[in-house]
Amino acid sequence: MPTLEHEAPRNLSPGAVRPDEGQPPMLRLDSVTAGYGGFNILHGVSLEVRRSEIVSVLGPNGSGKSTVFKAVYGLIPVRSGEVRLGDADISKSGPQELLRDGVAMVPQLSTVFPEMSVRDNLELGMYLVRDRKLVKQRVDDVFDLFPRLSERRNQHAGLLSGGERRALEIGRSLMLDPKLVLMDEPSVGLSPILVKEVFEQLRELRDNAGITFLLIEQNARSALSMSDWGYVIERGRVTFSGTGQDLLGDEEVRRAFLGD
Repeated sequence: MPTLEHEAPRNLSPGAVRPDEGQPPMLRLDSVTAGYGGFNILHGVSLEVRRSEIVSVLGPNGSGKSTVFKAVYGLIPVRSGEVRLGDADISKSGPQELLRDGVAMVPQLSTVFPEMSVRDNLELGMYLVRDRKLVKQRVDDVFDLFPRLSERRNQHAGLLSGGERRALEIGRSLMLDPKLVLMDEPSVGLSPILVKEVFEQLRELRDNAGITFLLIEQNARSALSMSDWGYVIERGRVTFSGTGQDLLGDEEVRRAFLGD
């Protein structure tokens, strides 16, 4: 794998205007250092996600992509720098606090319960909520967003296709009406046709429901084609940033990550 060596991150879209310019980003990492044991994986990572954006974090295996998510979601400690949600410092918040603050996460490995119905899987997304009327309303809202899940609401989730299972996981993450959804490798294990289907679903959720997504994705070409903004991470540092289209069109990025 070629490497991209730059003393400072290179912004390929310096004139691009992102949503809510002048307001605090929905999510911001400011010079974050984090790692495991006595070893740092992230070295001063800075990035931001703005409202109603799809933002992708790309890079080779071992670059630190997953560590970014773990630092954001409170699964590993932030050793220096800050993670901010709007105006609030969430650097020391854990997963339960972040759920209450409106941050949901869809992990890479499947979390569908195959012997349970589609509806019951969705209701698990609100297992702490005792208001049955609200739970029913949220389930109906998800079915409105995903008509194919609605058609299969009483079927065992194990009978769903790979793309439908991923849609179910996305739908369950929306049950608590989050501000931001973190998705770890949404395309993993899916055929090219299903990858296209899942990414189209994310784009529709951004456009029609205003949902904001931060993705870790190995499938760089597909991710950038539908991302508003992207960051390339190598060896725990951001090396490139820019719109999805500008990253796709950059010769050095294409050569290093897209096989051109």
